[in-house]
Amino acid sequence: MKIASYNIQNLFHRNIDLILKNQRKKKKIWISEFERLRLSENRSERDYLRMRELSELLGLQNTTYEPYISMKNLEGNLHVKSITETMDTKASSMTNWNGWIKLKSFPIGRDSIINKAKVILEANADILVLQEVESRDSLIEFNNVYLNPNQESIYEEIIQLEGNDTTGLGMGILLKAGYRVKAIRSFSSERDVDSSLLFDNDLQLYKVETPNYGKLFILCIQLVAETRSKEKSDAKRKRQSAKVAEVYQELQSGGHDNILIVGTFNAPSYSDSISPIIQTDVMDIVKHESFEVVPDTGDDAGYFRMGAYRKGVNIKQKDYFLISPTLLEQVSNSGMNRKAVWPLTKPEWLTYDLMQSESDAASDHPLLWANLLFKDSVRLVRKSA
Repeated sequence: MKIASYNIQNLFHRNIDLILKNQRKKKKIWISEFERLRLSENRSERDYLRMRELSELLGLQNTTYEPYISMKNLEGNLHVKSITETMDTKASSMTNWNGWIKLKSFPIGRDSIINKAKVILEANADILVLQEVESRDSLIEFNNVYLNPNQESIYEEIIQLEGNDTTGLGMGILLKAGYRVKAIRSFSSERDVDSSLLFDNDLQLYKVETPNYGKLFILCIQLVAETRSKEKSDAKRKRQSAKVAEVYQELQSGGHDNILIVGTFNAPSYSDSISPIIQTDVMDIVKHESFEVVPDTGDDAGYFRMGAYRKGVNIKQKDYFLISPTLLEQVSNSGMNRKAVWPLTKPEWLTYDLMQSESDAASDHPLLWANLLFKDSVRLVRKSA
């Protein structure tokens, strides 16, 4: 039984606010790379292509992401064009409903979508847990168009649940024949110390029945990302982590040993903000002796950067695949696929041939997976009289 977890960063369209936020985070890296290439005396054709891409990302050319489009009703048909061509146009009955409509999301490029599918098809997991899925409709279409034509990767059950986020960061789970979700619990209504919602997105618990009728419990989580107020985001992440640890330990107290905690924690493993989870008895799959991943190239293959996944995998860890002790004994092999992650700076690693530019990246996150020789176990729990 193979299980995979992947923060796919949306399938077909991504909220414009998320794109702009990501651009702001990467701006310093882009400027540094552009300057390095500009000052280089021997630039290759690929370097020139990258400079053109960076100039667009930095806004040196016309911006790629227009926040508005113009729409016009002509003989019952809706026509749209860039607002930059019609800056003086206003919506009114005198102009035959020619006006502006604000865009909430921007389409993801076709090569990026293909690379998302490549990552999933290469994993070929029996149970696939996804973070940042915009809608159930998109997930079903993605499955039908990009996954199902490969007969080995037919997912028969597809579930997507929205959380508290309003920018299309829902969670999804796909299962092959013989695997069924028997129960789902959302913690989106959990309250924080000030009575506000604890989870910006959600904590979701899936109870999965396997072909041998064994039960598996999967906790999927996306903890709060770092904000301008690092102290506040760290403190909230720690409270979120405490709730995740509480749910995990409640499952154990109920006699359930087969538990996974997967998702994006948005903090390295040494961070105090996720210590409530890390200090339980779970094990990070990246530390398992079977864990396999194509290492960094060059000198970085023998380096271990602080906060990285492991030696030779020197990207900052944000995504986790944590496994309970009983399941740990059943791991046959495990690994990571980061072939569709664009290396922004050193280190660098092997990527798919279709990855010719940053816009071709499937996601900023790797896929994590584990193969289990699954044998169900249920402990007897003594209850006090």
